[in-house]
Amino acid sequence: MASPKAGPARRCPYKRNLSLRYVAALSLAAALSVATYGLFRQVMAAIDHAADVTAISGSQRLLTQRVLAQCLLLAAADDEEARRDIRARLKRAVDTLEANHDRLLADVRDPDSLVAHSRELEAIYFKPPLDLDARMRFFIKSTREFYATDSGRPALSDPRFLNVLVFGENDLLRDLTAVVQAYQRQALARLTTLRRVETGATVAMLVLLAAVGLFLLRPMVARICADRGRLEAANRALTELAVTDQLTGAYNRLKFNEVLGREIHRTERYAAPLSVIMFDIDHFKRVNDEHGHAAGDAMLRELAGRVRRSIRQVDWLFRYGGEEFVVAAPHTGLAQAAALAEKLRVLVAASPFPGDIPGSISLGVAQAIPGETVEALMGRVDAAMYRAKEGGRNRVAVDGAEEASGGRGA
Repeated sequence: MASPKAGPARRCPYKRNLSLRYVAALSLAAALSVATYGLFRQVMAAIDHAADVTAISGSQRLLTQRVLAQCLLLAAADDEEARRDIRARLKRAVDTLEANHDRLLADVRDPDSLVAHSRELEAIYFKPPLDLDARMRFFIKSTREFYATDSGRPALSDPRFLNVLVFGENDLLRDLTAVVQAYQRQALARLTTLRRVETGATVAMLVLLAAVGLFLLRPMVARICADRGRLEAANRALTELAVTDQLTGAYNRLKFNEVLGREIHRTERYAAPLSVIMFDIDHFKRVNDEHGHAAGDAMLRELAGRVRRSIRQVDWLFRYGGEEFVVAAPHTGLAQAAALAEKLRVLVAASPFPGDIPGSISLGVAQAIPGETVEALMGRVDAAMYRAKEGGRNRVAVDGAEEASGGRGA
């Protein structure tokens, strides 16, 4: 005889194998995620740095043009105070131009920079024919000598002014344009490489996720769904058993209390009519006494089946107790409910029950009143049903009507 632990022991290898595969997949996914995140951060840093450096190199052109414009204003100014203000602005522009130039050179020499070891930029800055570093420092030096003169207004014929003007408008702006274009090419090449690596990492991640989904999650989900489906079916069956009368298949009093409370609340909230029909089998005790309880049970089952097939899907059939049944009809007024009750009365009386036993039912009908409790409503419909019995049975009595209507007493 197998040990009680034999079953779980046989399942352990499957669980362990599944767990190992799951952990391995998660670990690989985590590693790829970290790598992708690192690449993304590197790409974003490269983009930010490229934008920053390109903006600085582009601003050098604007600063150079501003310096030239201020030099022209200084040469044309007649007022000493105006010349003093222009010299101050010119000094700030030249200082910024020099600071930006030093920063660009530091970036070129930085081994971790975007343009580290760029032969193109090295040639632009330090080698003929451009030699931008020497040209920029010459321009800055000449400009400072020009605005630092103490002889009042500089003359347009001043050689220092001509050096600044001619050199700045021609050679320097051309060289700065070459620098901006070189930075843009370097940034584009670096970003293209990083994006290819990032695309490769993304494709690898997608392949891994597809493999995990296909070989790990899909079998797991299928098994979970199957277990979940069986569990839900079992829960539905248990729930149905808990609220269903086992003999007739109608809902029981537990379900009746739930449904009537909800339907009355809905009637109050949406002003929708709700009617209730109560009925029981006439002289049911006589059937049990003369034909036996098995015949009585068969009659109850047949009655519930006939009524269930005759009401709407939105209506509810309850076994209220013994041979008493209740039909709750939402969105149904009193007149419609009375017509339904008469239909059920005729249906039951039209043909005998199993064992060729004749039978009939007496029915009471009432419509819910806003603010009324379940107990009050059931008291009124119960009173109507007993009026039908007292009126001769096999008939319908409507709450509030003076007389019951129906066939001959049975």
